[in-house]
Amino acid sequence: MHLVLGAYLLSGTPGYRQAGIHQYSRALIEALAAEKSRLPGPVTVLLSPTARGQLADLSSAPAPFTIRPASRSTEDPWRRIWVEQVETPGVLRHIDGALYHGLAFVAPLRAPCPTVITVHDLSFITRPEAHKRLNRIYLALFTRWSCRRAARVIAVSEWTRRDVISRLGVAPERVDVIPHGVHSRFRPLPADAVAAFKREQSISDQAIFFLGSLEPRKNLVTLIEAFALVSSQKSEVSSQKSVVSSQKSVVSSQIAEAGGARETLAEAQLIIGGAPGWKYEPIFARVKALGLESRVRFVGQIAQDALPAWYNACAVFAYPSLYEGFGMPALEAMACGAPVVTSNATSLPEVVGEAGIMVAPDDTRGLAEALAGVLREPARRAQMRAASLRRAAHFTWQATAARTIETCAQAWQAGAGQSHR
Repeated sequence: MHLVLGAYLLSGTPGYRQAGIHQYSRALIEALAAEKSRLPGPVTVLLSPTARGQLADLSSAPAPFTIRPASRSTEDPWRRIWVEQVETPGVLRHIDGALYHGLAFVAPLRAPCPTVITVHDLSFITRPEAHKRLNRIYLALFTRWSCRRAARVIAVSEWTRRDVISRLGVAPERVDVIPHGVHSRFRPLPADAVAAFKREQSISDQAIFFLGSLEPRKNLVTLIEAFALVSSQKSEVSSQKSVVSSQKSVVSSQIAEAGGARETLAEAQLIIGGAPGWKYEPIFARVKALGLESRVRFVGQIAQDALPAWYNACAVFAYPSLYEGFGMPALEAMACGAPVVTSNATSLPEVVGEAGIMVAPDDTRGLAEALAGVLREPARRAQMRAASLRRAAHFTWQATAARTIETCAQAWQAGAGQSHR
């Protein structure tokens, strides 16, 4: 079986495009290359010419592993559509591809071979307001068509599987749940190294860390409002999230309930990592309106090699997302031993399990109380760190790669003898 991987969302450009799906694609391809004995035949990776450097480590991969750049960059959505739908069917014929695995939502509708699709989430259908119009329309249409045509569909969580079945009309027996893994770089670091990193980056012992693209689905405005309750800043957070008051008055009773006295959490700080995505202006506006500029830090995109130090340095990792197909940052944080406070929405309970604290994504006060409780109680932090490590140990890229190979083999066998030309 000649397996062809459509990895057109691998990005060579630093920024939000190198977030979740980029990391999934890269990690899966590297794990497949490492599973030399399991590969059912040659593997070709189709990607943007600008992303070749992202797979430089595959120079030592087994001989049947081939990297084939597209004729043009797929970083631009319009060009990616052209490459996926017009160019790729011809490439599949030319290289005699036996099975095409689209690593992100879409396959060529005229693919001359059976296809497998990985669906990461359906937020472009369930949360359309959080997406750019072009991306939403293209993904909604082509994901539906691609999944209905595919021999098998991979969902990265049980939540996503249910969405694929109910919203796209795919037969349940054709949808496999294959969770993400976590890279071995995400692990607890020596205490002296963590202490040195915290001094270098001016990270306090009461640091709350968030990682993700700055866009509406990540629910950062709620996190900032919750932090206003946790911190000792003089600010007002409306329970109805109404228009910001021009007078930044103190709501001392809310602060006392959520975070305790000023002395208790005097060093609390919120560190937000991740590149600006879209519709992010309200995030910065809310920080300014609440007078939190000195307590909230935006550190931008963080290189993958540097991420473990940030996870290790935080007192708690906060991830109150409205919708996640999986929630990779929460898993990475747990693998580093970070206590996790997240939302109880969509797939996040599957990832975090009983290791973290979950609150409703619209419960600002509940989020503040959860964060403050972890910051105030060293014993609870220690217990949560141990629980995080136990939970994260269940997720490996080796297992993800092995199960992906099994699904692709089933799809190929099911498609044998059928015409896709």
